[in-house]
Amino acid sequence: MKANGIIALLTDFGTSDWYVASMKAAALVANPTAQLIDITHAIEQGSISEGAFVLNRCFNDFPAGTTFVVVVDPGVGTQREAIVVRAGDYYFVGPNNGVLYPTISQSDTWDAYVIENPTWRGRKSSSTFHGRDLFAPTAGKIASGAPLEEAGRKIEALVPFQFPEPVSEDGYIRGEVIYFDRFGNGLTNFKPEHFQDSTLVGLRAADTLFPVAKTFGEVDEGDPVSYWGSSGFLEVAIRNGDAKANYKLQVGSRIDPIYQN
Repeated sequence: MKANGIIALLTDFGTSDWYVASMKAAALVANPTAQLIDITHAIEQGSISEGAFVLNRCFNDFPAGTTFVVVVDPGVGTQREAIVVRAGDYYFVGPNNGVLYPTISQSDTWDAYVIENPTWRGRKSSSTFHGRDLFAPTAGKIASGAPLEEAGRKIEALVPFQFPEPVSEDGYIRGEVIYFDRFGNGLTNFKPEHFQDSTLVGLRAADTLFPVAKTFGEVDEGDPVSYWGSSGFLEVAIRNGDAKANYKLQVGSRIDPIYQN
């Protein structure tokens, strides 16, 4: 698959500093015709789980040939590898720390290379800003059609990371929250296949029943509700409220299904 010139950026840098701007500048120096798109720069600082989840939810909404730069990199400057990967119809640039793994592992075939070629680096060099100095320039190279093989040596394994699956104990299944959106809605790790043979009426979290509905409008304002979200996961929420704050939920909070008697 040929790169299409689009570079999509996902980081935990925020937008109050110059970091994102410097990354974009480095990408454009490497490829002045690149089209830059922000996914988000509001990933929780250092949260590989959150970065991996957001990338995995949206990458295949992009046109084939898009190059993704993912910089959630608490190990920057250490021995962790900086890599570029071709997986399916897409390209990925970032640290080999697990943040790319859930998305890349969905592809039947992938090729990964360590970024070692000095001509693929940016104009500046530091031990703490590989987003600007290494990842963004590499993305610019890839988006312009440069072969991955020129980046450096090929590697056969990536650092793994997997989202927790629901746990079955004595025929009973329990799950947990794996992500919160900005509205305070909690995405659980329940998918439709977990309830194929059951009549689900709600979820219990923080000693509260979140009844299943198709949409928020089926409950009164301020009431808890659970529903199948657009990402394909069962979610817990409050109509026009913040379930995370109201019920003191967090990533890892236990979620119990409630079935029809």
